[in-house]
Amino acid sequence: MVEEKMVNWNGEVATRQQIREQKRRAALRVASRLFNEKGYHATSLDEIADRIGVTKTALYYYFRNKEELLYDCLQVSFACGEQARAEAEEMDGSDYERFCLYYRRFTQLAIEQSGAFTTTANIRALPQNMQTALLARRDALHDYMQGLLDGAMEDGNLRRLDPRAATGYFFGSINWMLSWHLEEGANDGEGHDPAVFSDKILDQALYGLARPASS
Repeated sequence: MVEEKMVNWNGEVATRQQIREQKRRAALRVASRLFNEKGYHATSLDEIADRIGVTKTALYYYFRNKEELLYDCLQVSFACGEQARAEAEEMDGSDYERFCLYYRRFTQLAIEQSGAFTTTANIRALPQNMQTALLARRDALHDYMQGLLDGAMEDGNLRRLDPRAATGYFFGSINWMLSWHLEEGANDGEGHDPAVFSDKILDQALYGLARPASS
């Protein structure tokens, strides 16, 4: 009899570690949705476990407590921004073009990965060491966006605004888009596609609602 030792059938069958990570990511998606719907303090581990379809004891196999669960949900959101930044940095284009890619991809990935709201309230609900790590990541993403907007204004591709205020608007709007897509996007036909949705939002943010003046 041939003994099976860590056989993964040439990658066709998931390993034990891969299965564990899939379950962990599934738990993060459910938890993020509940945190976004009800808020961190109003969401219990019992409710999260019930929504997943496991016991709270089983949930402790993946997360030590609710604070760690929120922390990991927020890490998903910031990882989306960091991936979008990496893609923008690899792009050979202007600051304006890199900003468009960065904002669009950040939005798209956050929706696809079911990130948690990156609000100050969520971050401040966590222990100080977790807050420090998350705030550093948030500030780095915020500063990168602000630099792109400032560069685009200097180049004349965007009209002159306060880049810090503009960054606050664009960065904060990602939380709103997660909320809107969660509540309404699935009922909006092609708007359910995160890539299509993020393109629409970017177009609206850049060109606004007013009809262009007649030439």
